[in-house]
Formats: sequence, C-alpha cells, structure tokens
Amino acid sequence: MYQRILVPLEREGGQEAHLWHATRLASAMKAELHLIHVIPVVSSDEYFFQQIQVEVGSRGARRKEEAEAYFRRLEAQMQERGIPVRTAVLFSTRPEDEAILEYAAQSHCDLIVLPNLRKSLLSRWLQGNIPARVQRRSVIPVLFVSEEVEQ
Repeated sequence: MYQRILVPLEREGGQEAHLWHATRLASAMKAELHLIHVIPVVSSDEYFFQQIQVEVGSRGARRKEEAEAYFRRLEAQMQERGIPVRTAVLFSTRPEDEAILEYAAQSHCDLIVLPNLRKSLLSRWLQGNIPARVQRRSVIPVLFVSEEVEQ
C-alpha cells in the first residue's frame, strides 16, 4: 500500500510519537522511511546575506550538524529493524509546509506522517501550525499521530 513514508522531524528530544508510529507502519508494509528536517532561511537577493545564514559557525550550520547527528542515530536504529531509510536536512527560503510538500512530491512519497499538535488558538495564530497547513495543501494522504501514543 505505502512504499515511501515521509516523516518531518523537528529536533532530537522533540515530538517523536509520530516517528515511532511511522516506523512500525514502514516495518509492516516494507516501506522506505524518509526523514527530513527543514531549516528556514530568510530569503534574500543578496548572495552574502544568504551565505551568512548557512556558512560554518552560523546558527543554520549548527542546526544542520545537530540534525545530521540525530539522523545518523535514527538511521542506525532503523537498520537494526531492517527498515530502509533516507534522510535529508533542507535549507529553505519557503515556508516549512511548502518545503515538506515539495520534498514529498520530488521523492514520490505516498504518505506523510505528522504529529497532532495541541496548541491554543493564540499559539496557532502567533506561531502557525505547520502540520495543519501541510494537511490542507497535500494531495497525498496525511496521517496525524497523537503524541500520547505509546512508543
């Protein structure tokens, strides 16, 4: 049924119940997991301004290194379980939901697994709700997993 399952992740220690649910689903369906982390970058026409956001020592570069180390640990765990996995850390000038959907389309993913965020109305208004925006714009199925689900 599913061959490629996309799981966007925030950072190590963040919400992961959706990852472990997707892992069980991928194992049962013999599907490939795609784990991604999107790092927003401020759009600029100036090359210098874009570079300082991602060059060595910048906050963006540190976030990328942390995400890559996290993904290496997850890859090892998935290999032990016999689950094929691909990882990607993406710098994007586009909103995170658009970057997730673009990756899903380019990688031919057929399911996106996201956490079911419980945010207040004020929090959603101030910070936005990326999973909800992905759900509204996605042409492929989106599965929401409650963070209270046992791992």
